[in-house]
Amino acid sequence: MENNIDKEKSTKVLGDHLLYQVFFNKYKLVQKLGEGSFGMIFKAESSEGKCAFKFEKKRPNKRTLLKHESQVMSFLKGKGIPKIEKYIEEENYSIMIMELLGKSLETIMKESEEKKFSVKTIALLGYELIPIIKWIHDKNIIHRDIKPDNISIGDDDPCKIYFLDFGLAKKYRSSKTMVHNPMLKNLKLTGTARYASINALAGYEQSRRDDCESFGYVLAYLYRGGLPWMGMRARTKEEKYNKILNLKKSISAEILLNNAPNQLIEYLNYCKKLKYEQEPNYKYLVNLFKNIIEINLKDSIDYKYDWVTEEEAKIHMKSIGQNLETSTNSNIITTSDDTNVNINTINTNIQKVSSDDNEKNNINKVNDEKVDYYDDAVDEIILIKNREKNKNSDDEKNNKDNDKKEKKHGQCCIII
Repeated sequence: MENNIDKEKSTKVLGDHLLYQVFFNKYKLVQKLGEGSFGMIFKAESSEGKCAFKFEKKRPNKRTLLKHESQVMSFLKGKGIPKIEKYIEEENYSIMIMELLGKSLETIMKESEEKKFSVKTIALLGYELIPIIKWIHDKNIIHRDIKPDNISIGDDDPCKIYFLDFGLAKKYRSSKTMVHNPMLKNLKLTGTARYASINALAGYEQSRRDDCESFGYVLAYLYRGGLPWMGMRARTKEEKYNKILNLKKSISAEILLNNAPNQLIEYLNYCKKLKYEQEPNYKYLVNLFKNIIEINLKDSIDYKYDWVTEEEAKIHMKSIGQNLETSTNSNIITTSDDTNVNINTINTNIQKVSSDDNEKNNINKVNDEKVDYYDDAVDEIILIKNREKNKNSDDEKNNKDNDKKEKKHGQCCIII
């Protein structure tokens, strides 16, 4: 690494002194894109093009979220997931080099004149992102922090949408046995309270249903320009979370999404009713948003988001049409309900949900993927222990019930 960072500076919190430094004889940091408790993100340039550098300062006895994130994203590789070039660990910080993305939905909304998105844009986002959520879930992963800050558009193509920040992502089931993690209780919240599901705020282990419900609150936020529980004050974080939880419980989807299309209300109500281990009906959810566009708005799925020009939308439609004609990438998600597809027109339904057969094939291929960061042996031990614990509890309960029966039977004999 060619840079002028001395040891004294490198031990401090990462800052602007990294700007314009050259890393690994190749990448020059040209712009700071953001910063937070994790570290910083920079735009970098090389002879091969543009990319993003994400830094995380190392902390003693603390888990490196950036390493976990890079492993998850490398494993999930596919449409809607930023590409990871490499992960490097230096003495004082970790670095992830990844695909450069554009602005987040949070930034785009705040910079918009209306400070919220149109119904069509909300529907397009649902139509585009539900299949990506399905892709993540089919790989046995849940995101656990879906929010507008963690959804970005492409740098070169504003019609492309990506999920990012997988530092809190987690396996929800074993990739070998497909056995679901047990539902634990009294857990601290993982994620962002504003968009967290009711069950996550209540302390329950998260699963696929929680990602889907969180996405519903994201769409509500983008549709309304805010949420009723924003800005709530409390003395402690726990008190604030409880206030948000109680308000989310008390406000129905009909009130929260007043004047919104019925399909958007139906989406949130459906997600809130899902059981812990239940697989969401992604095809049904995608069709809800498709119907908003084609039936309610009598429009077409043309990727004309609020921030996209007509020309950009046409270029995008042409590019994805060509990709479908030539691509052999199994990561492209397709559906079985739109068989007569004309990929050369703007009215084409491009983005689709996988058929049941493809879902089974994806599950069978999971074991062949590179998943070094998963300790399946540990997973199995935990599951076995939980099953044994539950079995012991059931045996103990049955023994108690038998004792009660014997006592009752003995009493009857004495009476007789």
